[in-house]
Amino acid sequence: MRIAYINFYSVENLFRAGVLITDESTKPVEFRITSDLNIDKLQEILYGDTLHEILFREKFSIQLLLSMQEDYDFVLTKEKSLLNIRKDIGKPIVHIQKYDHFMPNNRRSHKVINITERYEPLYITISKEDENKLIGIAHKLQEIYRNFNIMEPFKRIENAIKYIMENQVETERAGVYIR
Repeated sequence: MRIAYINFYSVENLFRAGVLITDESTKPVEFRITSDLNIDKLQEILYGDTLHEILFREKFSIQLLLSMQEDYDFVLTKEKSLLNIRKDIGKPIVHIQKYDHFMPNNRRSHKVINITERYEPLYITISKEDENKLIGIAHKLQEIYRNFNIMEPFKRIENAIKYIMENQVETERAGVYIR
């Protein structure tokens, strides 16, 4: 089983996204990153509060996920607005976040715990198209979470993007180019 993690990073007015596909032991299989997207002040004003959601969904996620050469079973994201890209990529999208006792339960969400209590409980939500796959995905994540922190690859993506930006590594040279 393979999981595609998608994460985003911005500094000042530059935005980037990255996808890391891992195996069940969270070992990297493939990594891709977008080029810098520079947003000017006028665009920021015109998009307002919808800027991040539109950038993440329309400018980055669909194109980036469709560019992956390795196959994956589902996408893990910390951005709940990405649940609606399911029909565009043809794979289940799973929103994952820290568990909160006050979160409402619904038929598209499930709690994932680490039975050794090494890692904090998590809460996953799936798109309505994949409601019937929720329990299967939750069990797979629970199994992985037994030995590996399933949230840690998000930090790897952020650190890789920072490294590439700070060191001005050409995305072509890094073998992870996408426009």
